[in-house]
Amino acid sequence: MASLSPAETASPPAAADRWTAYSVTVWAICMLGFAFDIYEGTIMQLATPLLIKEWGIAPATIGNITTVSRWVGLIGVFVFPTLADLYGRRPILVLTILGYSLLTGLTGFAQGPMQLLIFTSITRITLQGETPVGMIMVSETAPTKWRATALGGLVGGYPFGYMLCSLTALLVVPLWGWRSLYWLGILPALLVLWVRLGVKESPRFEHVTTAMVKEGLKKRLDIWSPVREYPREMLTATLLYFFYLFTWIGWSAWMPQFLASEKHLGFTTTASYLSIWMFCAIFAYYLCGWLCDLFGRRYVIPGFVLPASILLTVLGSLDDPSSLFWVGLVLNFLITGSFGAGLGYNTELFPTQIRGAAVGTAFTFGSAAAAFSPAIVGWIATSYSIAAALPLLALSFFLLVPMFLFVARETTRKELADFIGQRT
Repeated sequence: MASLSPAETASPPAAADRWTAYSVTVWAICMLGFAFDIYEGTIMQLATPLLIKEWGIAPATIGNITTVSRWVGLIGVFVFPTLADLYGRRPILVLTILGYSLLTGLTGFAQGPMQLLIFTSITRITLQGETPVGMIMVSETAPTKWRATALGGLVGGYPFGYMLCSLTALLVVPLWGWRSLYWLGILPALLVLWVRLGVKESPRFEHVTTAMVKEGLKKRLDIWSPVREYPREMLTATLLYFFYLFTWIGWSAWMPQFLASEKHLGFTTTASYLSIWMFCAIFAYYLCGWLCDLFGRRYVIPGFVLPASILLTVLGSLDDPSSLFWVGLVLNFLITGSFGAGLGYNTELFPTQIRGAAVGTAFTFGSAAAAFSPAIVGWIATSYSIAAALPLLALSFFLLVPMFLFVARETTRKELADFIGQRT
């Protein structure tokens, strides 16, 4: 965008050091969107022991369903952020929330593994599309000084949604079965009304759009622009997505089965453990984000990741319920804590003009590879045990340490770039 004048490419006015009513509202809506996003994903995880028993299927079947549905969901990861560059963050956020809410309810009518695969896959197109769009919107509206905290707290919606699903499961599954969890997933559609009434478009997106119109430039779909203009940043973002998601998807997909069946804790105890773990994890996201804003991500993220990698290998050898609870609590705190500020980092690498396409593309390739994780863990679990697969997840997570120490440049508390050619 060399043709844009310096006056046009100047950043829009921003509340660099303080929150505003608008930025808080955007953050709250997107955080709730994340919460209901993980609510849907958690249903499958909690229902795995019940589905295996009810339908008489092998653990590998559930792993394959989870993996394939995540691959299909990559359509949304790629398409919706790219559309957000063309049509705006707000309308695409509305579309994704409404879509996954209605489709989650449809999944409750699945009558077998094949129908579950089809319904889950369709739902994940909009479900996985909401995640990068919400993260982009928060990164563009949060105060620069506290952007890592905002992004950490945003993804803090994940444990809130996980805990909500776990607690809901304790109440409704004994009464109405696992299908009721999916039917309750329709409720987030009400969030769309709040978005429509309480959120205007991202000021950065409007600034870029106005500047391009004044210069007579039209927005166009160019999916290769991020790779062409920011090759190093694209590789960094893709690897970060892969290492984070390979570990998280494998951990979250199989932990209920690991605790309930392999460690013989049962469904009720497992749901209780996970609820407590995820409640504590809510604070982990804010703590890590806050520390990153104070000291930078380069050392804070490895400070969470390294001990988590060690504990992940230890967990599989434990059998005592008390030890499983406490080690799992600390481990989950460390894994989830680094997740928000770590993944949110990728939104800061690219300018507003192509932020959606860049984040969506990197997310797509990183997620595509990471989507193998549930199936790989399932194959290992079928032949050996889930515990035997935990060192593989630990290795993936450990590789984040050299990434942040030696590869990823520091962007904390720096003003975001808006146009191609600029860097944060």
